[in-house]
Amino acid sequence: MASVEIQEVRKKYGDNEVLHRIDLSIAPGEFVVLVGPSGCGKSTLLRMIAGLEGITSGTLKIGGKVVNDLTPQERGVAMVFQNYALYPHMTVFDNMAFSLKLAKVARAEIERRVNEAAEVLAIQEHLHKKPGQLSGGQKQRVAMGRAMVRSPSVFLFDEPLSNLDAQLRVKMRSEISLLHRRLSSTVVYVTHDQVEAMTLADRVAVMHMGFLEQVGPPLELYRNPKTKFVASFIGTPSMNFIPVSAFPGNGPKDADSVGFRPEATHIDGKGLSLGEGTVTLVEPLGSTAYVHVRVGPSNLVAEQKSAPFPQLDSKVKVGIDEKELFFFDKDGKRT
Repeated sequence: MASVEIQEVRKKYGDNEVLHRIDLSIAPGEFVVLVGPSGCGKSTLLRMIAGLEGITSGTLKIGGKVVNDLTPQERGVAMVFQNYALYPHMTVFDNMAFSLKLAKVARAEIERRVNEAAEVLAIQEHLHKKPGQLSGGQKQRVAMGRAMVRSPSVFLFDEPLSNLDAQLRVKMRSEISLLHRRLSSTVVYVTHDQVEAMTLADRVAVMHMGFLEQVGPPLELYRNPKTKFVASFIGTPSMNFIPVSAFPGNGPKDADSVGFRPEATHIDGKGLSLGEGTVTLVEPLGSTAYVHVRVGPSNLVAEQKSAPFPQLDSKVKVGIDEKELFFFDKDGKRT
């Protein structure tokens, strides 16, 4: 495992700057997730770490060594792609062994590494098969195994679970987490799914429009977002927002909007009253439900933790916890 140091890194395509002076330090053995909406620059940054994209300016170090001008093969990293990138005409064994054969590793050593990785990933019985005979989850394990056999200093994952169904994504998330703990490897993982980010990461780096908005442990970002974007992106359902002019309490003088989580939003009149609202949607999730309520021009979501749940078009009294409020200025910064 190795550290990754990203220092004032920028990326431009012609006159279009897509990454703006990114600074991020990743410790050896740390699992860092780059998260953000499509087009925010997270995959571009990952490809720059891998050496698949050039750096316009700034410095990139892996294990303390500047790698700006090194080829992907010279960086000691291995990448797991979204589409698996397996050779369809090769067996699972040959896919996993391919990079080792190119490096002229001894046959006995190749077999040892492939079999060891296959055992860890529970794909021993599939080594003789072609990728077309495998499920999506099995293909992803093969792609992970191909990276493992190279014994890289850094693992790079580019949205590896986006092609899987919801149930398999949950299973693979736990397997990736277990694999990280077993290997004690440094991982940089890209996703647009903030649930993946929250459940996998030691630290989450939230990106937006080419900027690094905030970096920290998942719960820190949830409980203490520094910007309105981070507050809205981290958490499912998203944070509720209303104009500060519609807020009945006293907020900071420079506040433009106030945010509050669904779990801090009540439809039984508790807390600071926002007045009466109309139920527009109820999403039951077993013992809890997300209740969508229109209050004036604002559409809010409240988490109700016990039945019975309200009926559509019914009137409810909406209240919020005064201790769970987040104020933001007109630029989206926390006040």
